[in-house]
Amino acid sequence: MKTIPDNYNDFNQQKEIPREVEVPDLTEDEIREITAVTFAEVNPQKADILFVFGTCDVDWKPVAKLYIDGLVDRVLVTGFLGKSYYETGIPLAHSIADLLVEYGVPKDDILIQNRSANTLEDVIFGKEVLDENKINPKSILFSAKAHACGRAARTLRKYFPLAQLFPFAINGEYDGVFVTREDWWRHEISKARVYGEYLRIKKYSERGDIARNWNL
Repeated sequence: MKTIPDNYNDFNQQKEIPREVEVPDLTEDEIREITAVTFAEVNPQKADILFVFGTCDVDWKPVAKLYIDGLVDRVLVTGFLGKSYYETGIPLAHSIADLLVEYGVPKDDILIQNRSANTLEDVIFGKEVLDENKINPKSILFSAKAHACGRAARTLRKYFPLAQLFPFAINGEYDGVFVTREDWWRHEISKARVYGEYLRIKKYSERGDIARNWNL
């Protein structure tokens, strides 16, 4: 088992590409390209599973509503390390699952994967949980922060090559700024976050960790 970093700062320092990076001056064409690669069109559809990527500081009510509205019968929540783990000592997936239950998702319909420290591990370990439960989804509705949806989708595509993927985006908020598809380039912190995601997608897809494209 990997050594767990002592604190959230050390956890972030271990990342290959920082969460926030320096951003060069971007042309309008580059902004359009980065937007197309990094974000994904929100398209919630009925699916075999709701795959919840571990993240913090978001509103989980819209995610719970996907279940309540009947789009899925089962939910897989992923994540071990993250900001909330260092604040509470509780694995990220358990904190998220508790909130989903609070917002109306039955506990018995939630599967937990509580080993992962990043998006790639979310999917690798998440697939193991699905396999253990004899679930081979032909369609996956997934939730992730809006600017992480492109990488999340490509990671799912790598390990579920034939499944239909339906993104559901949650807008991340940093220092009072929401990171959205519509205006991420207008604020320094959202630019830094989105450009970092763009660099990750390029690097990880070139290395083969994730798929180059995610749409079938």
